[in-house]
This record gives sequence, C-alpha cells and structure tokens, in this order.
Amino acid sequence: MDESRTGTWRVLTWNVRGSAQPDITALAEVVRSYSPDVLALQEIQRLQARRLAALLGWQHHWGRKHYPYGHALWWRAEGLSIMSPHRLSATARQSISPGVHIYTWRHRILLAADVERDGGRLRVVNTHLASHATGSDERIAQAGRVAMRVRADGAPLTVVAGDLNAPGEVEVIRELRAVGLRDPGGGPTNPSIAPNQRLDYVLIPERARLVEQSEPDGGEWWWALSDHIPVLVAFEA
Repeated sequence: MDESRTGTWRVLTWNVRGSAQPDITALAEVVRSYSPDVLALQEIQRLQARRLAALLGWQHHWGRKHYPYGHALWWRAEGLSIMSPHRLSATARQSISPGVHIYTWRHRILLAADVERDGGRLRVVNTHLASHATGSDERIAQAGRVAMRVRADGAPLTVVAGDLNAPGEVEVIRELRAVGLRDPGGGPTNPSIAPNQRLDYVLIPERARLVEQSEPDGGEWWWALSDHIPVLVAFEA
C-alpha cells in the first residue's frame, strides 16, 4: 500500500484542564461536532479519558504526565491522551524533561500512536511543553526531543499536536520544521473566554495541502469547559 497518498485527515487538539473537572458529556459533544480522525488531549486525567472515549465509542491511549497529589490520589494524575474512531497501534510514551521528577508539574512527556484507517496510516505525536514564563529554553529543548522522536520513528506521515506554550517563540517551531513539519497558521487559543495568545498547534507534513484550519472565537461557554479552545486542522496528504 502506498501510504504517501492517504486522503484527508482531520486532527483536533485540545487542552481540557482536567483538574477543573470539566463536563465530559459536553466535551464529547464538541468533539463529535468536529468529526476528527484523531483527537489529541492535554491535561486530562485517566478516568476522564476513559469516560470520554466510552461516550465517543472510540479507542484511546492515555499516558501519565505527573502526579499532582502523589500516589495516594493516583486517579488525579494528569496526562495526555490520543483518541480515534479508527484503530490505534504502536503507542508510546516518553519523558521529554530529563531530570525532572514525576511528582512536579514541570515534568513533561510526549504520547505517540499510529492511527490506522482504510487506505492510510498517520503517526500522531501529542505533547504539552513547559508552561512557566521563564521556560523558553526548556520549551526549545523539549521541542527538540519531540523532533528527535519524530525522526527516530521515521513514519511516512506524521503530525505533532498539542499545547506548545509558544506564543511567538519561533525557535520552538523551528525545531519541528527540521523534521519536515510546518505550521499551517491559526488564531489565539487562550484564555478561552477571550483568546489573546496562541498556545495550541497542529503541525502537518511540509508536503501536505491544508484543507481547513479553525478554532472557535471563545467566550463564557468555552470558559466553562476549559481555559483553552480546541484547534482543528484538516489536511490532504
């Protein structure tokens, strides 16, 4: 099978602020409205991911980012998830913040999976880079480790999605451009009540043709769900 031409892929990314206990049923309704082939979630707890996947009837892969409350409250561990109505395979989790303990919010990971559907396969790498204001060097280093993973996987078709925490930091995007990914553009995504900074991205293959890029305008309804709005990117490859 020639996987270099696989039709249109719809990728949705969303930081759902799981610690605030969002309405999972409402999240599911939003996700359905976008009809994505794959969903990349950040700041979602294990049980939240399990419930959302069950509501959607989708496969899912979850990976722990850190324990905010220690092992005693293991179910409140924060992580990333990849979900899809298609088959998921070749799942992987990797730390991208060496030397940072898993009990601190500064610990960062990437989560990866292959999305398999009739006629194609897409490698999805979901990540959430350093968020503190002075963490520019950390974000760049973490983006470099994500790029190294993309290069090592060597998949014919890859996207990187997630909360890159990189408003205006071209150095972060440059790390991923080095492995054949490009930024299709987009508007501000945070805070969701009145977005004024772009933190959330879907980076697509350099050769891909952009079909759609969108995010809602934000407002009080979105703020009730999360402090970020979702981002959809559809591309033809």
